[in-house]
Amino acid sequence: MTTLYEHIGHKIRELRTSYPKGMLSQEALAEKLKVASNTVSRWETGTYKPTPKDLDGLARFFAVSITTFFPDLTADDPRVSALTSATGGLEDKDFEEVIRYAEFRKARRAMENAKRSKKKA
Repeated sequence: MTTLYEHIGHKIRELRTSYPKGMLSQEALAEKLKVASNTVSRWETGTYKPTPKDLDGLARFFAVSITTFFPDLTADDPRVSALTSATGGLEDKDFEEVIRYAEFRKARRAMENAKRSKKKA
């Protein structure tokens, strides 16, 4: 069974190797994210556990939802539609920030739940 962090590592590798502007090396991605050169490798292998902030940076860089990194979360949750309705008057950039914040909180909760599950095991 794949752990959450193995799944996240697989997604990071998948995004990095299928980058539309050409495959990125781990070092190139680390440079773009301003992290140590071996950090991406350690994320991909599960040696290091990326923080919600790290995942937000990755999601922004690859222009994907942060929920991409979580197997049980989807970006098309009905609550996102409600949020869209409530934020109808915002400019696009502000609206995108609200959505990213909501996804960030969702991802953070999933990571906290994973930690709790691991402690119980």
